[in-house]
Amino acid sequence: MIYTKTGDTGMTSLVGGTRVKKYDLRVECYGTLDELSSHIGLVRDLIIRKAKKDGSSKAEVSNIREAKELLQIIKTLFNIQAIVANENDKVNVSPLIKDDVNFLEESINYMESLLPRMKSFILPTGYVISSEANIARTVCRRAERLLFKLNEETKLQDIVLQYINRLSDYLFLLSRKLMKDKNRTELYW
Repeated sequence: MIYTKTGDTGMTSLVGGTRVKKYDLRVECYGTLDELSSHIGLVRDLIIRKAKKDGSSKAEVSNIREAKELLQIIKTLFNIQAIVANENDKVNVSPLIKDDVNFLEESINYMESLLPRMKSFILPTGYVISSEANIARTVCRRAERLLFKLNEETKLQDIVLQYINRLSDYLFLLSRKLMKDKNRTELYW
C-alpha cells in the first residue's frame, strides 16, 4: 500500500530512519528538489510532445538533446534528494562528482554559443515551454537558498551546492534556447 499512516502526526523519516517534523529543513530541501524535478519533467514532456506534434519520428524524438539532458538532470536531482535526506551519512548514497557539474557547464556553454547576447533582463514569458523552464529555474533558486541554509547547520558536499547553482543557469539558458528554437522574440524589461 502507498499509505503507511506513519506521517499522520506530522513526522516523517529521513534516510536511515531518524524521525523528524515534516517541516524540518532537510525535508524542506528535498521536498523543494522533488518539486523542481517535477517541473523539469514537465519541461521535458512538453519538449517531446512538441516534437511529436511537429511530426518528428520516434527515433528523432528519442534523440532530442534537451530531453536527454533533462532526464539525466532529474536522475541527479533524485540523487541529491537522497544525499540531503541521509542524516549523518547513515546510509551509503552515491556522491555527486565533478563530472555532474561539468555536464551542466558543457551544456550551458553549448546553449550560450547559440544565443544572442542579452541586452537587459529578460521577462519570463513568450512561449509556454520556455515559461515552464523559467518556473523550474525559480524553484531551483529556492532550493539553492534552502540548501545553503542547511549547509550552515550541517555541512553538505560543495559539489551539491555547485550543481544546483549551475542548474539554475542551465534552466535560464534552456528557456532562452527554447524561445529561439520557436522563433519567439524575447521580451526585455
